[in-house]
Amino acid sequence: MGTIAIIGLEPDAEGMPDVRAVARLRDAGTVVVPSATGAPAAALESLGIPAVTLAELGLTERASTTDVVEVLLRCAATGDVAFVAGGYPLVREGLISAVLARGRGNVDVFPVASPLQVLVLALDVDMTADLEIVDVDAVPGLDLRRDTHLIITGVDNALEARAAGSYLRGFYAAEHTVVVASGLQGGGFELTRTTLEEIASIATVPRGSALYISPSRIEAPGGFQELVRIIAVLRGPDGCPWDREQTHASLAPHMIEEAYEAVAAIEAADPDSLADELGDVLLQVVLNAQIGADDGTFTIDDVVASIITKIRRRHPHVFGEVSVESAEEVTRNWDAIKRGEKPARGVLGEVPAAFPSLMRAQKISRRAAAAGFEWEDIDGVWAKVHEEIDELKATHAGSPEAEEELGDLLFTVVNVARKMGIDAETALRRTCEKFTARFEEMERVSSEEGRPLDGLTADEWDGLWEDAKRVERTGEGSVQ
Repeated sequence: MGTIAIIGLEPDAEGMPDVRAVARLRDAGTVVVPSATGAPAAALESLGIPAVTLAELGLTERASTTDVVEVLLRCAATGDVAFVAGGYPLVREGLISAVLARGRGNVDVFPVASPLQVLVLALDVDMTADLEIVDVDAVPGLDLRRDTHLIITGVDNALEARAAGSYLRGFYAAEHTVVVASGLQGGGFELTRTTLEEIASIATVPRGSALYISPSRIEAPGGFQELVRIIAVLRGPDGCPWDREQTHASLAPHMIEEAYEAVAAIEAADPDSLADELGDVLLQVVLNAQIGADDGTFTIDDVVASIITKIRRRHPHVFGEVSVESAEEVTRNWDAIKRGEKPARGVLGEVPAAFPSLMRAQKISRRAAAAGFEWEDIDGVWAKVHEEIDELKATHAGSPEAEEELGDLLFTVVNVARKMGIDAETALRRTCEKFTARFEEMERVSSEEGRPLDGLTADEWDGLWEDAKRVERTGEGSVQ
């Protein structure tokens, strides 16, 4: 790709255009002017330099900056191109910054007096509100505000540029945009768009260069990478104190809480709430990944790569050459592959001890059954339930034996659920919700009738309970 130059041909006090700008025009393969009339076209004609107009390139003189940039990039694909205006900075608004943002090479600007001037004018910097200009020697120890335009002047070599970039990495993301303005031997200035990460390996920087660092503002939502960037900002030196203090251990309860809230949204069949709750779950994932990145242990890319690899490995019937006939066969293969990933831990070793007990019981039950430790039919499970009930009845209330037998009974009931194709966790959660709704209905009725709950007789409790069940079935009252 060729170079792109933005050139102003405003005559000097003696009525002559800048000689260095003219030399650059003669070297360009394509010279573009806004129109066939006006000062730029007339100046080029007097110099004997051929030019093409925007109209000849399919645009009007008042074409948008975006369209002009597209034309310049298209011309640069086959050689050097120059866009001519009556004088700098009388160049189409936003043109230089737009070319920098879209182009893959550099942008040269003629004629300007200093790199500071070209940066301020070319990048539409507001000098009255949010611009900070510092010499490169003053960068170390500088208390930066990431929401301002920053220009670093007096950069004389690559070593100084690298040192400044290294300090700035404490305030900005590695991919944060930097524009380097450097003088050209033939006059004018060259603008190069790079990043703080790339500054660390920059080879040469001409004497008297300047660096422009754009404001770091949190933009509107822009996809997964924007979420990752925001979390990095929150964990950064000038971010949120709470986020900076978090560890994997401190976030563990939040991970569990957000997962349960997502499940509640699923059970409520509320897609808007589910989208919101899943966002909270994703926040926990990205925040933990950022902590890993800060510790140097892993990054969000490692998290994504790990799950992609795992999914491919555990779906050989999709990404490999394994054939399956049913969902049950897929499950058996899945469990076998998981056991093969960590063979030393055994069939039940991968079930986390931190799981809620009911969830853990289901996992243990399913894995043991998949390995062959299973009743022949559900009748055997029911017989075991009755056996455990009898053993529990034979213990003394509150004794260690009673606790052990109750655990045995609950574990056996979990196997009943498994045999009947029921998720025990979901079933118990729904019963909790049902009981809560009925009890709240009893509280409502009792309050309306002026009868304190703690003063009710057993028969009155039973009556309120039956009424609450009736309201639940008919949809009357407050229970839905």
